[in-house]
Amino acid sequence: GVSCVELYGGVGTIGLHLSDVVTSLVSSDENPNNAACFDESVRALPEHIRPKLTYMKKNAADMVKSERDPLRRCHALVVDPPRKGLDAEVVEYLCGEGCQNLKLVVYVSCGFNAFRRDCDALVDSGKWRVEFAEGY
Repeated sequence: GVSCVELYGGVGTIGLHLSDVVTSLVSSDENPNNAACFDESVRALPEHIRPKLTYMKKNAADMVKSERDPLRRCHALVVDPPRKGLDAEVVEYLCGEGCQNLKLVVYVSCGFNAFRRDCDALVDSGKWRVEFAEGY
């Protein structure tokens, strides 16, 4: 199965849409008020899906610094950062050796300049390549 972590997850809008195809999802965001919305959405899902969904009240930089276990186990990572793009700690983590099981990064961006900067850093690391990109 596929284990997924969602950074900059907000209320889990993207991650929760994956809940039926992943074995586990850990969604995180720095806004502590988002947890209640996430939990409410989880309660509306079928009972057999609920146990595999977790929310952590942490920003992305803290997640990559302190929550190594879910990140070490994950196969897919969803990031939906603000317009400023990924935190430097997240880019460093993705370019480093900590995410050995990670096979897929889905980057949702509303700031093209930041996305280009982050994408260039990830590709230049030699660890990642772009398979698909679509702009709107």
